[in-house]
Amino acid sequence: MNRKRTARRERERKLNRLLLIVFAVVLFAGTFSQVAMLARLSGQNKAVRDLEREVRELSASADNLNLALSQYHNLDRIAAQARRLGMEQPKDTQIRVVNLPAAVENTSTQSAENIGAEEMN
Repeated sequence: MNRKRTARRERERKLNRLLLIVFAVVLFAGTFSQVAMLARLSGQNKAVRDLEREVRELSASADNLNLALSQYHNLDRIAAQARRLGMEQPKDTQIRVVNLPAAVENTSTQSAENIGAEEMN
């Protein structure tokens, strides 16, 4: 009977040792996978922050470009630039000649007061 108890205790110790080793391996594998997932998430969070920063920079750049574009469409600025270049509004008595590149053989002559764009004969 003593032998049976001793054999049984020995078997229980071996089983406990085996279960402890399995538990340690599972614990190590779980810890390793958790650390790996956290590292991956950290990398992805950094990439997201970089992309958000890039989006903000591109948005600010687009806003600046839209502002610059609207400044170029400002009619007062265009008129001031034309005056600086020595340009002036045509008088009603002046004649203007319109020569379009597509119509090489046909040149149109119009008076300044002719806003209907009809040709003069």
